[in-house]
Amino acid sequence: MPAREHRYRPHAALAAALIALAVCCATRATAAKAKQRAPAPTPTPAAHPPSCRQSDRSGWCVARRFAGTVPGGELGFRFGEPLDVDGDGTADVAAGARFTLDQSAPQNGNAAVWSGATGAPLRTWTGDLPDGLFGHWVLPAPDLDGDHRADVVIAAPTARADGHVRGVVSARSPATGKEIWQRSGQDGENLGWDLAPAGDANADGVPDVLAGAPSVDAGSVKLVSGKDGTVLRTYSPPADVQSFGWYVASVGDVDRDGRPDLAAGAPLEPGIADAKVGGAYVLSARDGRIVHHWQGTTKLDGFGEVVAALGDLDGDAVGEIAVSAPRTNDQTRALPGEVFVYSGRTGKELRRWTGTQPGELFGRMVVSAGDVDGDRVDDVAIGAPWHRVGERARVGRLELRSGRTGKVLHEIFGDEADAWFGWHVRRAPDPDGGKRPALLVGALRHSVEGEPASGVLDLLVLRRAAPARTKHRRSQGTTTRGARRSDIR
Repeated sequence: MPAREHRYRPHAALAAALIALAVCCATRATAAKAKQRAPAPTPTPAAHPPSCRQSDRSGWCVARRFAGTVPGGELGFRFGEPLDVDGDGTADVAAGARFTLDQSAPQNGNAAVWSGATGAPLRTWTGDLPDGLFGHWVLPAPDLDGDHRADVVIAAPTARADGHVRGVVSARSPATGKEIWQRSGQDGENLGWDLAPAGDANADGVPDVLAGAPSVDAGSVKLVSGKDGTVLRTYSPPADVQSFGWYVASVGDVDRDGRPDLAAGAPLEPGIADAKVGGAYVLSARDGRIVHHWQGTTKLDGFGEVVAALGDLDGDAVGEIAVSAPRTNDQTRALPGEVFVYSGRTGKELRRWTGTQPGELFGRMVVSAGDVDGDRVDDVAIGAPWHRVGERARVGRLELRSGRTGKVLHEIFGDEADAWFGWHVRRAPDPDGGKRPALLVGALRHSVEGEPASGVLDLLVLRRAAPARTKHRRSQGTTTRGARRSDIR
């Protein structure tokens, strides 16, 4: 059996991983062709941002590129916001290549941390669980072991224990390389398919982690102690929901009980006539009750594949929730994806955004981008990793929309065919220590030195144009927090 087919074989047995299968497997036959074709670059505006060192123009630029070292490894399937792991005052980058071949197992994976200041590798770990997808998720977390430096939590969601798929999540110290703790899932679940920071939920002085554990028949979200890996609480709907926990997010205090709550996606949730239309939930962190529940409309939606916490877009002092329907299951690639924005307070739909091309997987990633346009309302970044640019397929693009108006502020494109730019995105600190907007953007299958699908992460920063000098400064129309705005109904 060819190696590329073998690497996905474990996924075929897991209904909870059907969406990842649909995305990844469909591209293997075209990867070599895309590489050989190498069309001429497309001119601006469909151009990748320049290097910050090579251009002093305003706009987005690449402050640093972190390149994968494993051909076919796909660096950066899921990664968290950069944090300072080496104590130099600069946030560092952590990510994994889950398709690293080791001991004849192509899905053992690895995880690594790079210096944000220099780009040099600081620490690398190789997975030791055959076909575990170690490095599928690499989440930097504030100090877990008391050394006053950030650590990382790494997921191997298809790892086996006692011969059964359970998933394994572990915390590692970049300073020493040692494992701080390890936690295995229950029989048949994929613990660590998604991870998210949970804050210090049990008030022990150590930040905790939300870990999604979807399974064939059900699924859950575990609140895992950052101190020792103990499962503090398990969240799930009253009735079993297939693929629940596929994606998780801490969404702030939605039910106003003084504790941050959580959102979870279930993209294979059945709807009317058992069609897998997908669903998304907001649960109370205090008692697990369902605060909000939304469902997709057709089995092609992939609704709930991504859920995200957004800022307070409507001025009611409660953050909103985004749910994507990237249309991953549409094998004809005839439909554009959609992103829905719901009120955190009422659950009402506030906005709906649609992609610009059929089959571009618009909404494959959604994340709060911070205040990009300076109007004191957080904006939204949306990935469309299969966006086509001219004759180049799956170049990818990132769309930034105003949280205040919903209008498109910026579009950023990948720089080669089959790069999948915008596959995963996280907000990042300004690498120069300033207050410029910055994003860490993954191009999952970008080539490196001619080797396909190695993957890269680009740290992008926005350099603003110098303001024009005027005698009188006009109000930017900002909204005081807590006052309901009239432009959202």
